[in-house]
Amino acid sequence: MRGLVLAGVLILNSAAIAAAVEPPPGAPKPVVPPKSIPLAGEEPYEALKQGDYRVAAVLFSPRAEKGDVRAQYNLGLLYASGMGVVQDYQAALKWHRLAAGQGHAGAQNELAQMYAKGQGVQQDQVRAYVWYSVAGESMTGGSKTEIMKDRDHMAKRMTPEQIQKAEGLTKQCLDSQFKKCGEK
Repeated sequence: MRGLVLAGVLILNSAAIAAAVEPPPGAPKPVVPPKSIPLAGEEPYEALKQGDYRVAAVLFSPRAEKGDVRAQYNLGLLYASGMGVVQDYQAALKWHRLAAGQGHAGAQNELAQMYAKGQGVQQDQVRAYVWYSVAGESMTGGSKTEIMKDRDHMAKRMTPEQIQKAEGLTKQCLDSQFKKCGEK
């Protein structure tokens, strides 16, 4: 008897819950937005947005190995900052060089900064100037203005001969579509 009463209570509770959840007959059904599902290929960027840098690094790696320029650039940023991976300027340099060679202006700017600061490479004002110039040619708007300011600031610490050499290397790099930029 107790079991029968318990079953009756459960049925009545279920009916009450269903009535509260279900709209009355003839009423429009509420629109429930679908759960946001990343588009195929966007998973590493979603991980970045959520601050899960370790997962982002794992997801970027195979894409970067296959030549995905955005993945190379982002993996370089993660290695340079030590977010999600052990900080490794050599790895950052590798990924930024690969992305810069494909014309990625952000990676070109990162290379300029690495040469300017001596991160993962010997400090080299000429190469920093080259990469600031190349990145500036690849960008537009406010970003270009900031990069050119960085380049001009670098030039203040250079000799006229160094600037002349850097401008020649910049021309060679741009003319070769980033294939001959003095990188190894």
